[in-house]
Amino acid sequence: MNKNIILYALFLVLCVQPTKAYSVFDFGYSDLENANPTQLVYNIGVYSFLGILQYLLVSAIFEWKNPMPKNKLRIENIKREIKYGTTQIFLQVAYSMIFYHYVYPYCQWYRYYTINSYGLLNFGYGMIFLYIWTTVLGYWVHRIFHFRFLYKHVHSVHHSFREPTAFGYCATHPLEGISEVNTVLHLAELIIPIHPLMTLFFFEYITVNEMMGHDGGEYDHSDHYRHHLYYVVNYGDTIMDEFFGTVYNSKNYPIKAKCTYVESIEDRTEAIFMKYK
Repeated sequence: MNKNIILYALFLVLCVQPTKAYSVFDFGYSDLENANPTQLVYNIGVYSFLGILQYLLVSAIFEWKNPMPKNKLRIENIKREIKYGTTQIFLQVAYSMIFYHYVYPYCQWYRYYTINSYGLLNFGYGMIFLYIWTTVLGYWVHRIFHFRFLYKHVHSVHHSFREPTAFGYCATHPLEGISEVNTVLHLAELIIPIHPLMTLFFFEYITVNEMMGHDGGEYDHSDHYRHHLYYVVNYGDTIMDEFFGTVYNSKNYPIKAKCTYVESIEDRTEAIFMKYK
């Protein structure tokens, strides 16, 4: 079976979440309004399980497609990434569930789309806003984590994976994952009326995009893998890196930081070999 077909179909699978019998625009508001610790724990448990399952499944597909050799060093690296990654997913789910149960009901846009119509225009401006918001804010949050104190005590955990895999996209210090993703998205919900399910959809988009960036393969369109090799380039979206002068330029780095795995690639015509040799 064509690997590309599986990969593209996987994004659709990733976005599927279990729903109850209520309308999509009701979003389970009654559950939030009648929230209790038992309901919160249940939601954290269910969505943590689903999130970890998706994480393992999709990352495994990316790793299967990546031509880098699956030697002992890489396998041990993946095991360590999974240890950090699964913990991070649980904490991020807990953080978001607490937000939706105890903060979101007091937001001025709460229940906005049960009163107002929700059409393509709403979806369009919401997606555009989220893209711009997460691209700009995400870039600068990442840059801030490279400040000496935060790098030493927080961000260095993620950079301990110098040659990450797709499993390593969320292998971070708890503070970093919550700050760069969840907090950025939830702040957007406090600024303009964004349907929570749109936030969920966009979160899944970010997830797949981050997996591609840490996989280092053909889908790493922002060349984020080099960020782990050089540390001070390719922080986020290519547009932001080009604008702020942090995009990788081989002229500025005449000595290449090589990948450990590249020399073991048998097929020298592989695009990934030519890229990192």
